[in-house]
Amino acid sequence: MSLPKPYYEIDGLVIYHADCREILPDLPQVDLVLTDPPYGVNKAIWDISFPDWVIPLCFNLTESVAVMPGIWALRRCLEAFGNNYRWTLCGHILNGMTHGAIGFCNWIPCVVGGVIKHGGQDAFDFSVGSDYKPDHPSPKPLVFMKWLINRLSEKKQIILDPFMGSGTTLVAAKELGRKAIGIEIEERYCEIAAKRLSQQVFDFG
Repeated sequence: MSLPKPYYEIDGLVIYHADCREILPDLPQVDLVLTDPPYGVNKAIWDISFPDWVIPLCFNLTESVAVMPGIWALRRCLEAFGNNYRWTLCGHILNGMTHGAIGFCNWIPCVVGGVIKHGGQDAFDFSVGSDYKPDHPSPKPLVFMKWLINRLSEKKQIILDPFMGSGTTLVAAKELGRKAIGIEIEERYCEIAAKRLSQQVFDFG
C-alpha cells in the first residue's frame, strides 16, 4: 500500500489525514516517535481506549520512542514497551490544578524506550495559563513539547507523531529546526495543525 497524498506539506513538515494503523507500515524510518495518544478516559469520542498496539508499530520505524499515556494508562504503556522501556520523563506543572484520583495532578509522564539520547534532566518545570491553546480538548503545552524534542533528538532529525491532534509536536519541531510527520484521523484537527504551521509568527509559550 502506498502513502496517501499529504494533507499539508512544506519545508520538511508533513501532515497525513488518516488512521495511523493504515499508513505506519508504509512510512520511511524516522529518528524519534513522540506522541500523546488517547488515554482511554472518555474525554472525547476518540478517547475510548489507550492504543497500546501502536507502540510495536512505532518501534518498527525507529529505535527511539516516547509516549505520553497520561496517568490512567501508564501501566498499560509500560507493559507495551516491555524490554524496550528505558525511563519516564516528567513535565512538572507548577500551577497545575487538574483533579486526579487522590488529589491534584501536577505532572505529565512521558515513557521513553529504545535508544535514548543520554544526558540532561529527567524533569521539566513549567507553568500554564498564558500560552496559546488550540481548539482541542487536551493539547500539550508547547514549551513542554519543545523541551522533550530538545531532550530526545538532534537538529535536522525527523520526528513522527502518529496521534498529532492540533499539531503541537509539529509546531515545536518547526521552531527547533527538526523535520516532522504528523498523522491525524480527524480532519478538523488537521486543519488546525496546518494553520498553526503556516503562521509566520510562531506560537510562544
